[in-house]
Amino acid sequence: MTVTNSPLSPAGWLVLGLPWPTETRDGWGECAVAIAPTMIPRSLVSKGAGIVLDLSTGLAREPNDGPGEAVFFSDVTLWLDKQGKDWGDLGIDYEAVIDELLDAQVPQLYLTLTQKAHAILCDASREGLRLHYTNGDVEHVTPQVRQNVRDGIVQSLKRDWPPYIQSLIDSGALQTR
Repeated sequence: MTVTNSPLSPAGWLVLGLPWPTETRDGWGECAVAIAPTMIPRSLVSKGAGIVLDLSTGLAREPNDGPGEAVFFSDVTLWLDKQGKDWGDLGIDYEAVIDELLDAQVPQLYLTLTQKAHAILCDASREGLRLHYTNGDVEHVTPQVRQNVRDGIVQSLKRDWPPYIQSLIDSGALQTR
C-alpha cells in the first residue's frame, strides 16, 4: 500500500455500514459510506470520533495484521476486542460516533453492496458470520471471503473516489492546500 495524504488517493478509508435499505435494485443496496480519516481535521469532530479515525488510520497502516486500505468499523471493534477492550472502555458511544461521522461536513462516498457483502462489512463477531439461506444451507464466512469483500470495496473506492473528490474540488466544495 502506498501511504499518501492526497485527497484524491488517501492512505485509507473507514467504511461505515448503514442500515440495509428497504428499497434495493436486483439485490444491491446503498448501505455503506466511506470516509478518508486522514482528510478529516480532528478539530471538526469530537474526541471519540477522533479516536475512531485515529484507530482506523493505524489499522490501515498495519503492514501484516491490518485490514489494509479499507478499514471496516467492525474491524476496529474486533481489534479492540483482541485487546480485551470495547468501546465503553474508551468512553465512546460508538453509535453516537457513527452518527456524528455521517453528519460531519466531510467528503463521504456512498457505496452500493450486496446484502451478503453488507452483512460481512458489519460483522464484528469473534467467530465470524454464519449466513443462513432459505434453501437450508449455512455458510461460515471465512477470513478469505471477508478479504474478498474488502478487496471489492477497495477496487470500487480506487475507481470512484478520485473523480468524486475532483468534482468537489472543481465545484469549490472542497479546498486543498
